[in-house]
Amino acid sequence: MPTQSINEIVRRMAQEHFDIEEGVERIVWFKNGAPNEIHLIEVNRNTIPEGMILTFYHGPTAEYPLPAIVGDITPEEWEKVKHDLIPLPEGWSLNNIEIIERENVFSHGEMSLETRAI
Repeated sequence: MPTQSINEIVRRMAQEHFDIEEGVERIVWFKNGAPNEIHLIEVNRNTIPEGMILTFYHGPTAEYPLPAIVGDITPEEWEKVKHDLIPLPEGWSLNNIEIIERENVFSHGEMSLETRAI
C-alpha cells in the first residue's frame, strides 16, 4: 500500500479531473472494489453517450501509486445506472460509493467526500 491513504489519492485525482475537464459534474468512487485499485466513474456532461460504461485502465505512477479504472458517462446515463438500466462493470456495486460533487471542491484543494445512498 502506498504511503498516502487511498482517500488522499482519490481526493487528488478528483481535484485534477475537475480541473482538467469542465464537463465533469461529479465523480463516483466505488469503494467496494479491489483494495489496491481505485474504481471511479466520471459523470461528464460533455462526453458522448455510449449506452454502457466504457472503462479505461490507468497504471500506477509516482503521483498516483495505485492503478485506477475510470469510466466516463453522461448525467442521463448515471441516472440509468442508478436504476439498473445500464450495468456496472463486473464486481462494482452501488452499495458502497462516495460521490464527489464539483461544487464541493474548494479552490484550495479540499473537498467534502460524502457517502450517499441512492
